[in-house]
This record gives sequence, C-alpha cells and structure tokens, in this order.
Amino acid sequence: MEYMVPSVQRAIQALEILATTAEGLSLAELSKRIGVPKSTLFRILTTLKHNSLVNHDEQRRRFTLGIKLLDWGNVALSRIDLKTVAHPHLVRMAHETKQSYYLAILDHYEVILIDRVDTLEIWTMVARLGQRSPVHATASGQVLISDLRPDVLEKIIKRSGLKKYTPRTITSFKKLKQRLQEVKECGYSVADAEYKPDLCALAVPIFDHHSRVAAALMMALPHARTAKNAKMLDGMIEVLKQEAAKISQEIGYQEPKDEIE
Repeated sequence: MEYMVPSVQRAIQALEILATTAEGLSLAELSKRIGVPKSTLFRILTTLKHNSLVNHDEQRRRFTLGIKLLDWGNVALSRIDLKTVAHPHLVRMAHETKQSYYLAILDHYEVILIDRVDTLEIWTMVARLGQRSPVHATASGQVLISDLRPDVLEKIIKRSGLKKYTPRTITSFKKLKQRLQEVKECGYSVADAEYKPDLCALAVPIFDHHSRVAAALMMALPHARTAKNAKMLDGMIEVLKQEAAKISQEIGYQEPKDEIE
C-alpha cells in the first residue's frame, strides 16, 4: 500500500463510480462520494478528459465515462485465451469429483474438443483433442447451436445432415429444434447414448463478453452408470453450471441485471 499513488487511486475511484451511472455525475457529486476537494478532483478529471477516459457535458455539467475505456476493454478481452482460463477449472473439478471434463467449441459446423481432463474409465470413449463430432448427436454440440438463428441452424444441418449413430440419435429436424429449445430454456444438454451407445454426456454453455455462447463445458460418464442412477445427473449438472458461470465471468461475461419496476 505504501507504493500507491493517491492521485491515481482517486482517478480509479472516479472511473469506478462513473461506471455505475449512465446519466453521469457532477463534480460536486463525485467530490462528495470520493471524499476529496472539488479543486483536486477537477484536475484529475481534466487529465482523464484530455486522455478520452471521461467526457464532460458542459451544458449539463456532468461527467461520464469516455470511449477510450471501451477500446482498452475490447483489447483486453481479445487477448483472453479461453483454454488458458478454463483449464484450471477442469483440473480442479476432475480432482474433486473424480469425473472427466472437456471444453468444446463450434468450428466449421462441427464440435471440436480443445481441452480435456480424463479419468481412465472414460479415456477411450471420447474423441481426442482436435477430432470433430456432430452437433446434433452430442451434448456439447446441442449447447453450441442452441442459440443460433434459425437460418444459420438450417444451413448447418443441411451441410452436415442428421446422421443416425445410435437408436437414440435425433434424426428429425423438428425434434432437434425442440431439443434445442429445451436446452436454451434449462441451460444444459444431456445426450445419453445418442452419439456412442456406451457414453452419456452433459454440457452447459460458457458465455463471452457479448453474451454469446463461446464454448461448451462438458462432462462424460459411462451410460451404464447413468442408467442405474438417473438422479445423479442433477448434482453434476449443477456443478457444471456453477463452474461455467465462473469461467464466463473470467472471459468478460456479465449477468443481465434485473430491471427494477
């Protein structure tokens, strides 16, 4: 703390306070909130304004955040490596639960795994890193395409088809759309023996700073285990949701704020 510069700390406080209001604040209001004299704060705000970090509406006599902060934020977000952020979460979950976890993205109309932490029980059942899987028959794929526009979804299905892999595979476009609506509403997908007869997969979305589905966080179990104990899935889905929420926040996602009536 002894190396902190008071004027820089006050500038940061001013920016943080301005970030909480769209209407902006007057010099007097900011001075009162930060607890510094108006003359001192005015010099700080003038410096921030000169560097496009705050705007000053001279007619309304109010300060607001400047566009430069948006530029900086976008640069920071673009440098975030999803795999680097998510990997420690996968390792910790695998260690704590003794289950297998995966990170998947959508690439050229197919699912591709970009990270994995396996148990020996699951190692041979799931595609290797870089290998591709169909969107319609996998939990990750269903999550990744659940929020797509109808025309984009139709384009993907026309190109990739709805190949039948097991008796449980969805091969009807109507049924697929119904499943995707369910996935979107409940926030997760369960594909039990839909791609491989011996595999049950659970997946939830990871959202980026644009509130778009950026990736899917998935866990895999032997079908035989889930067939004997269907209730076990509820707890595992909750674990996935909680961890995906943390990863989403780390890559810039912000939960929508409830509107105050």
